[in-house]
Amino acid sequence: MDTDGVELTFRQVSGLRPFVMAEVDGFPVGLMVHSNAGFRAMVTHDVAARAGLDLAPVEQPRYGIEAVGRLGSRGRTTAVADLRVGDDLAAGVEIAVFDVPQDEPVDGMLGIGWLRERAVAVDLGAGRLRFGGDAVAGTAMAWDDGWQAYVVDTRVDGSPARFVVSTVAGVVLDPAAAARLGLGLGDVVDEDGGPTGTVVQVRPVRTPWSVELDGHARAVPEAMSWDLYAYADRPRPASGGIDGFLGCELLVRERAVVDFGRGEIALPPPDRPS
Repeated sequence: MDTDGVELTFRQVSGLRPFVMAEVDGFPVGLMVHSNAGFRAMVTHDVAARAGLDLAPVEQPRYGIEAVGRLGSRGRTTAVADLRVGDDLAAGVEIAVFDVPQDEPVDGMLGIGWLRERAVAVDLGAGRLRFGGDAVAGTAMAWDDGWQAYVVDTRVDGSPARFVVSTVAGVVLDPAAAARLGLGLGDVVDEDGGPTGTVVQVRPVRTPWSVELDGHARAVPEAMSWDLYAYADRPRPASGGIDGFLGCELLVRERAVVDFGRGEIALPPPDRPS
């Protein structure tokens, strides 16, 4: 197998996000690499129709997003198809089918199930998606069953914190975590909506801060804050929760390699100021 992998392209779709060319039952698609999406893969209803996929009956009538706060009218269902990315072919993959906003065209996504099963390493610094290969020899991530995501236990300016490692968008901090860590928030600047119709208010993080990754403090120049639990439509635990998401914009800047097969994240030392 080609260890140099497949090229990633980066697009601004509600923040910076990596995309890769793929085939679903031989039909070409551009899929977002979305590590905090809990499925193996998904495509929109329109893409499924163009690809000729045989859809199961709708499982969740009220699911998907047409716009912030407006649910998709076609619900969520599944199809089974072969999924090819570069030289890697996964046969008979269960693919979710639902709608996502099309302000910027999105065919679908590759989720955490596919990333783990295919032992994918996402090299955000080099802009490559690789299969197998050498271990990245970085910091171990932990699997969180509740969030269906990899997390890192780290420190924010000396205080303990727990973040989901995300391949999409920017850094997001939960407002409860911001209060605990002493980080001030600005006024509401936007709203965002989750796939079940929840809507949350978005505020910028105003206080300068840094997060420790792979043994070094990494400055976080821009971050946003919203209620992660309300967005995901899940109860907030009394303890042991998620403080935020470390997203694509930070990981690209820090040249991170996220190995979803081995559960490790590696980053070179930060550049010294000249």
